[in-house]
Amino acid sequence: MEIQTETEFIEVQSPIDRYKGQWEQQAGVTSFFRQRNFMLEHPDLVQYAELAHTKGWASPLRFGIQGLLLAAFFISALSWLITSGEGTYSDRIAAVRAEMESEIKTEQGVIDAAEFNKSRIEKSRKKDTFSVAGSTALSKEEALAQLNVIMEEARKLQQEYQYRADIKVQNLRAAGDGFDLAASGTPVMLTLALLFAAPVFRILLQKSYPRCRLAGQADNYYLYYVVSWGMWLNLALAVLLNIYFSRSGYGLAGLFEGIGPIGRILFWLALYGLLLYWFFQVSKDLHKAMQLPRPKDFTDFENKVLLHMHTSFWMVFVVFEGVLALLAWGVYLLAKAR
Repeated sequence: MEIQTETEFIEVQSPIDRYKGQWEQQAGVTSFFRQRNFMLEHPDLVQYAELAHTKGWASPLRFGIQGLLLAAFFISALSWLITSGEGTYSDRIAAVRAEMESEIKTEQGVIDAAEFNKSRIEKSRKKDTFSVAGSTALSKEEALAQLNVIMEEARKLQQEYQYRADIKVQNLRAAGDGFDLAASGTPVMLTLALLFAAPVFRILLQKSYPRCRLAGQADNYYLYYVVSWGMWLNLALAVLLNIYFSRSGYGLAGLFEGIGPIGRILFWLALYGLLLYWFFQVSKDLHKAMQLPRPKDFTDFENKVLLHMHTSFWMVFVVFEGVLALLAWGVYLLAKAR
């Protein structure tokens, strides 16, 4: 009796084939969103992206520019266009001009009065006993000469008021330009710091996980997941920071002053909490994507990925913000009156 046996062949896919299969099935409105959705849904397969040479897969830096930097730049540029020349410095310039016009108007009144008296004296048939500015018993020639001196001094004062006002306005405009650059540039610096913190993060992570074979590519993974998780969060931070720093230009200075110191502290704590939430979510996916040892509690100090992200970001941000402050100061020095 013969027993027939059937052999069943089970196809075993390589990780790269699994990656390609999932990538082909991945949905997304554009290649950027397709890549973002893939990384969030399949963090364990991201390491095979470069090996598979997939069409439509963006490099980490390009992905970061598309997802974070462009949005922050355009929002800040739009905010600068809206608020430039408005707000506190604009009000100060208006006050300086109003004061100048008032002083010039006062001196013009002196000139007009002197011209009226001059015309009256010229038409008079008297030869003496004229009074001008407290001086009495003046001859016609003396009175006319004194009126000419009064008018000349008034005109000189008008020119002096105009000159001093122009200097103040120029300096206020220079200060306003520097402030606008710092206000609109800070959200961009924050985004740049998030991107350029990648190499610092890689160095710190390599020291903490020297045996991890993917630690040398930590900067790439960092960029991928910072962008994937933070696209909308970065957008919110850019909008809120632009509104806060340019609040006088938007007419919201009274609102932020009205909430008081405690309200402003809560506002900054909320922004910081948003940033920490962003880093926290990224740290969980980085553990999966880079096959790092999972900590017992992601909210504990054992989560070295979160600590390194936090440290690297602030290290870079402080440097970038310092550079922006120097640029703003340079703009002020170049534009101010010599």
